[in-house]
Amino acid sequence: MGRFTGLIGILLILGVAFLFSNNRKKINLRLVLSGLALQVFIAVMILQVKPVERFFTFLGRGMQKLEGFAKQGADFVYGGIASVSGSGITQNYTAPGAFVFAFNVTATIILVCVLVAIFYYLGIMQRVVAGIARAMNFVMRVSGAEALSNVASAFVGQVEAQVMIRPYLKSMTRSELLASMSGSLACISGGILIVYVNMGAQHGIDLAPKLIMASLMAAPGALVISKIVYPETEISPTRGRVKLQVKTEYSNLIDAISRGAADGFNIAMNVIAMLIGFIALIALIDWCLLKAGHVFNPDFNLTLDWIFGKLFYPFAWAMGVPAEDIGNTATLFGQKLTINEFVAFSNMTGGKVPIVTEKGMLIASIAICGFANFSSVGMQIGGIGALAPERRKDLAQLGMRALLCGTLASYLSAAIAGILATTP
Repeated sequence: MGRFTGLIGILLILGVAFLFSNNRKKINLRLVLSGLALQVFIAVMILQVKPVERFFTFLGRGMQKLEGFAKQGADFVYGGIASVSGSGITQNYTAPGAFVFAFNVTATIILVCVLVAIFYYLGIMQRVVAGIARAMNFVMRVSGAEALSNVASAFVGQVEAQVMIRPYLKSMTRSELLASMSGSLACISGGILIVYVNMGAQHGIDLAPKLIMASLMAAPGALVISKIVYPETEISPTRGRVKLQVKTEYSNLIDAISRGAADGFNIAMNVIAMLIGFIALIALIDWCLLKAGHVFNPDFNLTLDWIFGKLFYPFAWAMGVPAEDIGNTATLFGQKLTINEFVAFSNMTGGKVPIVTEKGMLIASIAICGFANFSSVGMQIGGIGALAPERRKDLAQLGMRALLCGTLASYLSAAIAGILATTP
């Protein structure tokens, strides 16, 4: 079975979506099949077409260089701080290879947000998003609003993507709204993607092609799953057309750079706060679970990782993860869903929850590459609700369905990539 075990995973994922569908008779089979075909096409191009694979590898090296540029800015601020290397040697923060998570990661996020703001001011971002959205609209026959939102989510944050469709939010159908929320949860912004690429590079792991593929596959994947869970039964105002109506909010280039840096700082501080809070909470819960487990058996070390490993084991196995990695991959699935993807990526790349096979790394990386977790649902309800207050009730009602769709979309991409992978 080996390589084709992932087919079981695809059937399982689609089956779960079908089980939670609110109107099974209205599922658009053409949309589902075209979306799956688009995902397969993206995976084949990146995994098996050598020129394309080399291009994305080259792009990944460029992403890694961004960290070096960001560090030059951070060095001015943090240059006098000493850090401890992996070998235990104390060195200046500016030394080659020195890495302090709070400094390196936040600097990279700020730089990428500045670049996105510049591209946005120049109109480049809008043109790229609109072009890809038109192609997806042509293939899948989805509405313009949901195509734009899902494609934008692969470049900018989950709430920022909705800004691009702000004029349509009031009139979007509930099916469109769920599709847009699902896409934002299944995708990951360019800034965070680059952070994960560099986290892997610090430990000699090349994640760039895998994560770029995950981000590209997530847009059609989220539409496939969301349209099974909540099929379209209304007439969309943007049906059959893609028109981007976003005007830049920046007065000039300097304003774009300044506000991009400020936005990046806010995102970086939010990441740091979430990590401190969640990791501390995990430590507390693990301590309580450990004590509870020892009541029944002194040798039973009950932890959240142990629980996640059992709960998500069937998905990891069905998606084609090699036997030696199934337990740890399942643990990462649980950490990503219930805590956040930062913790999962940090544990995977840092070796706390190691993945030892190339295929296991491919599947795990794609499956946890997305914003689908409980805290992100709250961020979406608050963020999109501020853009369209009259839709807040719909957002709240669709929140958990969006989490399900975003999670299944990432799993679907991972299962497809696992089947097409040429390495064990």
